[in-house]
Amino acid sequence: MRHIKNWLEHRGKIFSILAVGWVVTVTVLSLAPPSTLPSVSYPHLDKIVHFIFYYIFLILWYYALRGEDTFGPVKKKPLLIAFFMAFVYGTIVEVLQYTMGKGRSGDILDALANTTGMICGIFTVILVNAINKTIKRVN
Repeated sequence: MRHIKNWLEHRGKIFSILAVGWVVTVTVLSLAPPSTLPSVSYPHLDKIVHFIFYYIFLILWYYALRGEDTFGPVKKKPLLIAFFMAFVYGTIVEVLQYTMGKGRSGDILDALANTTGMICGIFTVILVNAINKTIKRVN
């Protein structure tokens, strides 16, 4: 029980560490030459991966920016900052892919998949908040 209490007291820091780790992971996977990554033949798999990358990116950064108060009402400022960070980061990665070569290419549809993931991340944050409110009212 003590470990759970300790985790709850430091969850903002935990989300910050996870968010930074996620950025490092996405950066490495996005800028590595495709020949170094496993090859899977599935239609539009890259768009699905972009969606998932930025969906998780937005959620982790939202909760990291919220700090220790991760389960209160949705706060617009951290949500907007997380969206802005994800959007700018995604744009920079696409530009780097376009300019650096090495088998990579920037793609407007990748940017669209990124943005769709971010928007779904926002809806997920709002939905989780609504569920938490409902659970608190019932209890």
